[in-house]
Amino acid sequence: MDEYSLILSAQNGEKEAFQSLITFYYPYVSKFLLKMCNNTVLSEDLTQDTFLKLVQGIDKFDIYGKASFSTWVITIAKNCYLDHLRRNKQEMISIEEQDIASQFNLQDVVLNHLQADEILKALESLPPEQATAIRLKYIEQQTLEEIAQRFSCKPKTVKSRIHNGMVKLRKMLKGDFYHG
Repeated sequence: MDEYSLILSAQNGEKEAFQSLITFYYPYVSKFLLKMCNNTVLSEDLTQDTFLKLVQGIDKFDIYGKASFSTWVITIAKNCYLDHLRRNKQEMISIEEQDIASQFNLQDVVLNHLQADEILKALESLPPEQATAIRLKYIEQQTLEEIAQRFSCKPKTVKSRIHNGMVKLRKMLKGDFYHG
């Protein structure tokens, strides 16, 4: 069953469709959250929260909308992480009290997260096949062969989609990150 049919089935309440979507996206989401928070236990908790919200809000996903399902899932995951940060502000205060050397480290981490958010937003404006190929390659760290199998195409096609998508991303983000 293709992703489109699985989503429609899940929106109709079919448990098997939910299970298939969760099984497919679980590694993708858990790796994304692990990179965001750099904490295995927290990323597992946030991944569970993400899929709980996905199940509760599957009806809100517009299958005919601009965003792909993978973008929607990652947006839920990112929002779960941001909610966690908001709930745990006391940890942020203790970080600010650290010495100057670690504050530079914190600044780098914050800048990296902001850049990652901008890149994720820019990915949404790419054609779905390019955005998904880029996500699978750089976030989920799949090989070209694995991505090609998912798209039912040749690895060269995937490589081309990734290259063309990256060129578009660089043009979109040039003003934000590439002040030379």
